[in-house]
Amino acid sequence: MTIQTIIVHDHNIETAKKVALHINGELEARKSHYRVHTKSNFEIENLRSHHSVDLNIFDQGFDYDNIKLMVSDMDSTLISIETIDEVARQVGLSNEVSCITEEAMQGQLDFSESFKKRLSILKGVGTESFNQVYKNKMELNPGASELVKFLKSIKIKTALVSGGINFFAEKVTDVLGIDSYRANDVEIKNEALTGKVIGAVVDAKAKANYIEELCKHYRLSSKQVIAIGDGANDLEMMKVSGLSVAYHGKPILKKSCNIHINFGGLDSLIDFFDKS
Repeated sequence: MTIQTIIVHDHNIETAKKVALHINGELEARKSHYRVHTKSNFEIENLRSHHSVDLNIFDQGFDYDNIKLMVSDMDSTLISIETIDEVARQVGLSNEVSCITEEAMQGQLDFSESFKKRLSILKGVGTESFNQVYKNKMELNPGASELVKFLKSIKIKTALVSGGINFFAEKVTDVLGIDSYRANDVEIKNEALTGKVIGAVVDAKAKANYIEELCKHYRLSSKQVIAIGDGANDLEMMKVSGLSVAYHGKPILKKSCNIHINFGGLDSLIDFFDKS
């Protein structure tokens, strides 16, 4: 019978022992996590829900050393907020905007139309609200900085692709030292939003196209890409990537991803590259 390996993204040995006991597995300690090797049959989702810890199958047939590009969503992935919702909150329009955002992330609304609708609600809002959100609300998600630094240390290129606004994507790209980014360009006149987007909205298909564009630029196969996201707008780029990661993801996205991070930080992904 084939031996399967589960990564336990946790430093707690007692948690790892419980997982190993549950599936009659052999426990192996690694630098930052534990691995369990087992011949038993198991359902990974049942294990995750039973132990309330991040567990992922380490695919023995996948060449993790061949990953050469990481592409990540921004809002609620690299950073802790939905930026357009926070801009709306600044000007008292939170209720009107946030419900549209949530429906779009759950896959209940077309993303392009939802973005245009949210932007139209914000017509007349001054761009100073962008600065206020950036200074007072925007925080990197746990492990974001550590993950990008690690990937860069092993010569993996990094990119951000967002269905949000360019202003914030540029800031996050600079803070993390990410190699490239793409997001929505919104029209601004007299230092205020006109409620219109310039060009096509960065939707799910555009995100997948960006990966293909980067692969062409770097001369890579899309199977050399790891994609990270949290919502329905990330579905298409997951389909074209070698490794797909749902970070604290919506149910609709988790169905299409082979790696789930539900409890820990983004740096949990470093565990897949641990050769110790």
